[in-house]
Amino acid sequence: MPAWLIWVIVIVVVVVIVALLVSLAGKRRTEQHRVRAEELRQDATARASGLAESQRAAEEQRAKADLAKAEAERAEEQAATAEQGHRVEQAGYEDKLREADQVDPAVDHKAADYEPDVWNDERSETSDLKPDTPTER
Repeated sequence: MPAWLIWVIVIVVVVVIVALLVSLAGKRRTEQHRVRAEELRQDATARASGLAESQRAAEEQRAKADLAKAEAERAEEQAATAEQGHRVEQAGYEDKLREADQVDPAVDHKAADYEPDVWNDERSETSDLKPDTPTER
């Protein structure tokens, strides 16, 4: 057998062995990736129950927020209604004072600077600070 033929056979055997080693390493790496993927899937599955719980908690908080918003809107409407009622009552009070001023001979209700001496929020707050001498009615 010639020497070159021995070398060709040795080179072919070495190439086949290297190819087998590369193939085995690739299969081992593929298997490691599969194992890692399965571990990640199991971890995700374990978190899935927590995901459902957090979704339920978020929905519960959203429902509470919606309820609080509805209650706030209802309270706002009640406040607006109360303020409107107060304005109506205050206008009635002022009308009665104007009527009394028209009847009272001591009050010049036709004067250009005439304003009825009505109660209002500003006067009640400032009356504590400076004494006022309104005529009693």
